[in-house]
Amino acid sequence: ISYFPMQGQAQRLIDFFDGGKTRLIIPLYQRNYDWKIENCKQLFDDLLALHHNDRRSHFFGSIVSQIDPGTRALYIIDGQQRLTTISLLLIAMANAHKDGELAAKEATAGDDIIGLYIVNPLIRTGRNIKLQPIERDMHAYDALLPDTGFYRDETSNVTRNYNYLYQRIADCDLSLDELFKAVESLEVISINLEHNDDPQLIFESLNSTGLDLSEADKVRNYLLMSQQPDEQQRFYRQYWNPIEQCTDYEPTSFLRDYLTMQRGYIVKTGRIYTEFKAYDATHQFDREDLLKDLLHFAQIYRYIVETDFYDAPINAKLRQMHPLGLNVSYPFLMAFFDYAQKQGLSIEAQCEVLHLIENYWVRRLICERPSSALNKVFMTLHREVTKQLSGSEATYIAVATYLLRQRTGTGELPRDAEVSTKLATREVYKMPPGAREFILERFENQDSKELRHDIAQGLKDETISIEHIMPQTLTSQWKMALGRDWERIHRTYLHTLSNLTVTAYNSAYSNATFLQKRDMPNGFKDTTYRLNAYVRTCEQWTETELLERQRQQLSIFMRLWPEPQTDFAPAAPPTDTASLDDEDFEGTGRTLRAYIYRGERHEASRWFNMIVEVSDLVRHDCAATMEQLCASGKWRYFTQPAKGRTEFAPGLYVHTSSSTAEKMRVLRHLFEACDIPAEELVFELCPLPSDTTQSEDEA
Repeated sequence: ISYFPMQGQAQRLIDFFDGGKTRLIIPLYQRNYDWKIENCKQLFDDLLALHHNDRRSHFFGSIVSQIDPGTRALYIIDGQQRLTTISLLLIAMANAHKDGELAAKEATAGDDIIGLYIVNPLIRTGRNIKLQPIERDMHAYDALLPDTGFYRDETSNVTRNYNYLYQRIADCDLSLDELFKAVESLEVISINLEHNDDPQLIFESLNSTGLDLSEADKVRNYLLMSQQPDEQQRFYRQYWNPIEQCTDYEPTSFLRDYLTMQRGYIVKTGRIYTEFKAYDATHQFDREDLLKDLLHFAQIYRYIVETDFYDAPINAKLRQMHPLGLNVSYPFLMAFFDYAQKQGLSIEAQCEVLHLIENYWVRRLICERPSSALNKVFMTLHREVTKQLSGSEATYIAVATYLLRQRTGTGELPRDAEVSTKLATREVYKMPPGAREFILERFENQDSKELRHDIAQGLKDETISIEHIMPQTLTSQWKMALGRDWERIHRTYLHTLSNLTVTAYNSAYSNATFLQKRDMPNGFKDTTYRLNAYVRTCEQWTETELLERQRQQLSIFMRLWPEPQTDFAPAAPPTDTASLDDEDFEGTGRTLRAYIYRGERHEASRWFNMIVEVSDLVRHDCAATMEQLCASGKWRYFTQPAKGRTEFAPGLYVHTSSSTAEKMRVLRHLFEACDIPAEELVFELCPLPSDTTQSEDEA
C-alpha cells in the first residue's frame, strides 16, 4: 500500500458487525460478490487451525471504509468480499444451530448471533439487515434469513458459498461457541477515511497489482468513486448498470472497442483502465457526459452483437455476417452506426456499407490474407472516411470503397484476377469453422429472398454436416471412376468449394459411389439444398464435373461480391495508416503526414523529425529506462554526440542517419524495453507524388 491519508489500526473483524446502529453498505460501483468455494475452504480451514492450535489472532487483510456524515452509514471501499463471507458464515452458524446441526451452550445462541451481528433491531420498518450488498447480490443474501419473503437463488455466488459453509459447519466437530471464538480471532487493519479523503486514490493503491479486479471493474470505480453517495447511486442506476446490461454484464470487451474507436489504435485488454484514465485526462470530460457517451455506444454495441436494430434489413445483414466473427470490426461499426444515426443515413445506404465490409472480408478470406490486419484497418477506417467527406458531396460508400481500394500490403483489397485464381484452389473445408459456415450459407442463399439460416446454425449444432462429394478416403470404385490421374484429382480438389456440400445424412453417405450418394433415400437428388442443384443433374463425379461446378461457383461469387468500384477522387492524397507493430511496414512510395502516440496526434512530414520527437515523448514516460538505454550505447541510443546522431533531450542522442526500416527497428526495440505496446505509435501516410524520389536518409 503506497499511500493512506491516515494510519490504519488493528481491529477484530467481528466488531464491524457489532452495535445497534451499524449499517455496512457495499457501494453500487463495487463488483459482485465473487469469492470462490476454494476461498471459503481456505477460510474455514484457517478457523479450524485457529481452534486446534489455540492461536489468539489471525490476520485477515484490510478493510477500508468511509463514513457518510449524513446517515453515519459505513461505506466499504475495500474488503467487501471478506465482510460478506464472514456474514454468510455467521448466518450459516445461526441456521445450523436452529436446525440442530451445531451444538451450543445456550439454546438461544443462533438467535443471538442474528440479533447482535446480522440484523439491526433499532430499525422497525423496511430492511433492517446490517450488511447491504449491491443490488444483484442483496436478494440472494436476504433470502438466507427467515421471513424476508425471498426465494433462494441457487445460481448466486452468495447462495453457493453459504451452502458450502453450512455443510462444513454441519460436518465439523466444533461447537457454535468454539467456532465463534475462532471467528473472533480474525483481525484486520481497519482504515477509516475522512470525508474529504479521495477513495479512488486509496482504491488504486490497494489494487495496484491488478489481481483482484477486472479492467472494467477499475473503470467503473474510477467513474463512480469520486462522486458523492447520492450521485454514485444515480450514475450507477442511470448509466453504468444499463451499460453492463447492454454488454451482458461483461463490459471489458466493449470498453476495449470503445477506446480503440476513440483513440485510433488498438488498446490491449490489460491496459484498458490505464488508457481510459489517459483518455479522460486528455479531454477533461464532464463525468456525466462521459457516462452518457459510454451508454450511447454500449447500446449500439448491443444492437450489433444481438442484431437487434430497429431496422430489419440491417439486422438481416449483420446476422448474415456474424459467422465471420465480426469482433474486430466493432470499433468501426460502432462509429459508423453512430454517424448514420446523426446524419440520417438511409437503411439502404447503411446496408451498402455493411455489404462493402463483407465483400472486403470475403475476398481477403478467399485469398488467404492475414486476419490480424483487419484490426488495424477497422480501427481507423471511419475516421479516414469522415475526414475525406469533410467539405465533399461524396457518399459514405463511395469514400469507403476508395479507401479500401487504396490500401496496400496486409490490408489490401484483392482484385478479381486474384480471386478467380484463388477460389479454384482455396481449401474451404480447412477454413475456421465460422468462415466456412458463412461461405456455405451465402452460396446456398445467393440472391434468393427466401433465406435459409439453418446451415451455419446447423453446422454449429451438428444437426447437419459438410459432405465431401468425392470422399476423403477413396475406394477402388472411386479411383476407377476418377481415372488414371485419380491421385492428383483427389489431392487438388478434395477440400475445395467445388467438392463440398451439406447434408443431414453424412454418415449414411460414407464412401459410397457417386450414383449411390445421388440416388439413395435422402441423397443428392432428394435434398432441398440449392448447393446440390448442379450435383443432382450429374451422372458421374470426375474432374470434368468438378471444373464445371468450379466455374459456376466463380460466377456466383462474382455476383455476390463484385469487385467494389467508385468514381470518388479526393482533392488531397488519401491518408493511410500503419502502426509500429506492422512487421511488414513499407515506407517506400509513401510520405509521413503525422504520427499518433498514445492517442495524441503530432504533425510530422519527415521520418527524421518523427524518431527524434517520439524518443523524447518516450523519455518523458520512461525516463530511467531511456537513460539506461542511452548509457549502454545499444540500439542507436547514446549519451555522446557523433556524426549521424541527433540530440532529442539534453545529453541524450539517437542515430537518425538511417533508412525507414532501421528507424522502425530502433523504435520497436525502444518500445519493448519500455514496456509500451508497439501499436500505440501509429503513422499517417500518403503517397509520394509520382515525380518525387526519396533518399535513404530522409526515409
